[in-house]
Amino acid sequence: MTAEQTRSTTRRLLSAMTLAAAAWFAPLPAFAGVAVAAPAGAQAPCLPGVTTAADRVVADELRPAMTGPRLGPALSARHVSCARVIIDAVKARGLTPRAAVIAVTTAIAESTLNNHMVALDHDSLGLFQQRPSQGWGRPDQVVDPVYATNAFLTSMLRKYPGDSWMSGDIGAICQAVQRSAFPAAYGREAHDAELIVERLWARPVPPSAPAPGTSATAAASAPAGPFQKALAVAGTQLGPLDGRHELALADWNGDGRPDLFVVKGTATATGKTEVRIMDGATSFSALLLDRATALGATDDRHDYTVTDWDGDKRPDLVVVQRSGTASGRTEVTVLDGASAFRRQLLHTVTGLAATDQRFRFAVTDWNGDARPDLVAVQTSGAADGKMQVQTLDGASDLQRALTPPTALPEPASTEHRVLVADVDNDRHPDVVVVHASGTADGKTHVRAYDGAEKLQPLLLDADTAPGASAHLDMLVTDWNGDKRADLMMVQKTGAASGRTEMVVLGG
Repeated sequence: MTAEQTRSTTRRLLSAMTLAAAAWFAPLPAFAGVAVAAPAGAQAPCLPGVTTAADRVVADELRPAMTGPRLGPALSARHVSCARVIIDAVKARGLTPRAAVIAVTTAIAESTLNNHMVALDHDSLGLFQQRPSQGWGRPDQVVDPVYATNAFLTSMLRKYPGDSWMSGDIGAICQAVQRSAFPAAYGREAHDAELIVERLWARPVPPSAPAPGTSATAAASAPAGPFQKALAVAGTQLGPLDGRHELALADWNGDGRPDLFVVKGTATATGKTEVRIMDGATSFSALLLDRATALGATDDRHDYTVTDWDGDKRPDLVVVQRSGTASGRTEVTVLDGASAFRRQLLHTVTGLAATDQRFRFAVTDWNGDARPDLVAVQTSGAADGKMQVQTLDGASDLQRALTPPTALPEPASTEHRVLVADVDNDRHPDVVVVHASGTADGKTHVRAYDGAEKLQPLLLDADTAPGASAHLDMLVTDWNGDKRADLMMVQKTGAASGRTEMVVLGG
């Protein structure tokens, strides 16, 4: 082959490679309301703005002590920024620094803490070199550092249940998750990972030792009790939401983490009630489902909640129509989660007369018969000036009352948020009232009443750390798996990021 033929062949190969790369990195289709970023280069930054001055300081501090064969003294600010994303994702899961060491060890061994956007080995991508063909996620997901970290952690927790990952050889744990052809590669990086995590993890100061520069008096007066500590703070991949969007939480994909359901009843592209589900394991940055349901348009006469109605371990959508029904009573429709809400499980005329905006609804197993029951809370308008709670029996298709209207020791107010959760872990639902506005001290107050004792004993009376929050939606969930009810505050609109944001306060 002549030199000119060689150059011509090379140009054709480069042209073909360029076209292939253009096809791979073409802008990905965006889900409605969900921004999906297209890869922009061989190694993308792990954080907006790439690195910070603090990352450079950390890299300079740690570099002399780094000894691992992959990263070692080559540690840079960009590597630190990627480690920081991993550590923040671990914190958001409520896990310990050891989980961060395991994850960072893996990322060092797999990618040298580089977010690879181009597959270098088969179809391996991202910080953890996860392969879409092996079920780790779509290519655009595994190059998202938060998604990739959560995918790694989820796999680790499944392989090491009951916190068994808290002990044992770190390299062996990494290998069990990754199943690498080079199992010895991980252990050699654990020392460097420990240095990085120790430097970046904000370790709590033991109660007996106030933080440097903090007086013992100040340490003693630090906030304590429920809803004082943020378990997670995240800007979701959802754009701003409005009053047409209702929120609920349930584990859609069976990974043990609550996922966010966003129900939109009106002004949808399909003319039907639509459901979007965001993955809790990724702090709601990944979309699990975006689907038009079997229901036509719904409006502010409807309430929405989620429960496993038929016992198939898939959350179903429960839609309560307060008024405007053919029967003149409150009616309930249940849509099957296993069919992505395209099949109706139940439509029933309940034992309640027509209701209005003063009523809030929740679904839970109130009487322990393994059937979801309907909890109806009248927030105002009762003769005694109190909130009234009554429950309808799911076993009777919500036509029979389980409990008569019971006065809650709570002044009537349509401004308060009413939620249902097992606050005291006695396997019986309790009623939670959140005073989000109009409080004398400007803070958000949370009160919980004992469902097992006819709602009279006060189980909890606490203030939240952030203060008044009339502009937030409130949800209750066990975010970190400690069997305590945590409070999620969701800011639908007005956030600086232009997205829906949330904070989870530990119960």
